Amino acid sequence: MQDAVTKPSSLVLTDRDGTLIRDVPYLSRLEDIQLLPGVASAIRHLNTLRIPVVVVTNQSGVARGYFTESFVQESHLLLNDLLGKEGAHIDRFLYCPHLSGAVKSLYDRDCTCRKPRSGMLKTALDAYGVLPSRAMMVGDSIRDVEAAENLGIMAYLIASDSRTVPSASAYIVSSFSEAVENFLVARNRVISERSSHAP
Repeated sequence: MQDAVTKPSSLVLTDRDGTLIRDVPYLSRLEDIQLLPGVASAIRHLNTLRIPVVVVTNQSGVARGYFTESFVQESHLLLNDLLGKEGAHIDRFLYCPHLSGAVKSLYDRDCTCRKPRSGMLKTALDAYGVLPSRAMMVGDSIRDVEAAENLGIMAYLIASDSRTVPSASAYIVSSFSEAVENFLVARNRVISERSSHAP
């Protein structure tokens, strides 16, 4: 896995449910975890390029008492096991278990990590030493877009109809793999432009 000390040139931040795996409301059974088409190959390509992939996911089901933090961690281990079978891996998982007014008092807080706030994204940027302008965020909710916009991160929204998207700054895509492809094209263009202006 990518070592944060090496300070990679880019960073991919991604939502989990509905982006990497099939969206199951308040997922609470490991057997319901299913990778979406194209996800493993896209992550494998990023791994090859040594671009870290970090999951940033709201998991308020913990605060609501639907499942435990241990289950969230187990689900992430399984997700990486599924990816590993296809030669891919997630570099880091960040999740927010909090919710204001939560059933579980331990998680009852108005935190800065729950999307659309940007705490998890900033944690990832700081961990890898990557500038917001060199990162991307992909998700299937406007919360993901807003969390990215707060920090100046390029946002990709998985949506079937762009007319339903209130943010003009997000790129509309049909899948995680399409978002990665578009991001890499933009990244390579920037690298090429920098090279052409080098003395």
